[in-house]
Parts: sequence; structure tokens; C-alpha cells
Amino acid sequence: MKLTIPKLDAAKRQLETAIRLYFSSADPVAVHTLTAAAYNVIRDVTAKLGAEPMLVKGTMLDFVRPEYKDALIQKVNEAENFFKHADRDHDATLDFDPAQSEMLIIDACNQYEKLTGERPPLFGVYKGWFMAAQPEFYKFPEEFSRAVRANAPEILRMGRAAYFSMALPQLMKLGV
Repeated sequence: MKLTIPKLDAAKRQLETAIRLYFSSADPVAVHTLTAAAYNVIRDVTAKLGAEPMLVKGTMLDFVRPEYKDALIQKVNEAENFFKHADRDHDATLDFDPAQSEMLIIDACNQYEKLTGERPPLFGVYKGWFMAAQPEFYKFPEEFSRAVRANAPEILRMGRAAYFSMALPQLMKLGV
């Protein structure tokens, strides 16, 4: 049986699988590899459509001094390339911080939603977790900010797996 899969659907599937793996505390290398693959497809489609660029591998670079831009791009792509290739460094090692994947996931989820208007429940679950874990990244209206600060400690105390088990069915019920 063959599948006919549009590029953005492939990216969505990769990203949803990466999110499931993330919440089950599965292998961080697999999470990062799937995330990077999805991210790059979404980024390429974004560029072809002439849409607003993504943050991590896009607009963030606008705030970097020109002489450091190549070094930053290399650093952002380091783990992704290390996990995919061995043509030049077959015996190398990498000190990898799995938190790198978290920024790529949130950026890819947000851009996918902008491009398609679709809000997959798994993306919503991840976005809720990310907001609880990184509230300082956001400029929320004050009332929403208070609610996030009040609920974030409980969400984080639950841990990834328990939060996922609780949040996904709720979002599915709401049709979010």
C-alpha cells in the first residue's frame, strides 16, 4: 500500500511523533532528529510561500551581529547534522543538550498552525507544557500571566507523562 503525503502532513506527523516521544521521556536523540526534520520541512514551505520566517532558524538571526551569524547557524544545526551524518566525523562525539529540541518544537508548532490554520491537539498539549515551563518567554496579558504563574508549578510537578495523559483527552474533548 502506498501513501500520498503532502509535505506539511509529513512534517505534522514527524512533529506529533516527536511530541509523543518527548512526553514519554523517550530517547532525546530520536526526539531531536524528528523535530529537526519536521522543522526544516515547515521552514522550507514557509520560504516557498513567502510567509513570515520562523524564529529559531529565521528571525532570531536578524538580531545577531554579522560576524557571528555563521557560528550561530552552525551551533543551531550542530546536533541535527551530527545525528544525521558521519561522512566527515565518523568517530566524533557530541555534548548534546536535549533542551535544544524544546525550542524547535514550539517554533515548528506555531509556524505549522500559522501556515495551515489547523491546531492539532498534540501541539496544544506541548504548547501548554512549554508555557508552564518557560513563562518568562511570553508577553501575556496580565490576567493570563497570573493564571499561568499560578498553575505552572502544579503542571510541572505532575511531570511530563502525567500532564500529557491529563491534557490530551481534555483538549480532544474541547476540539482544540
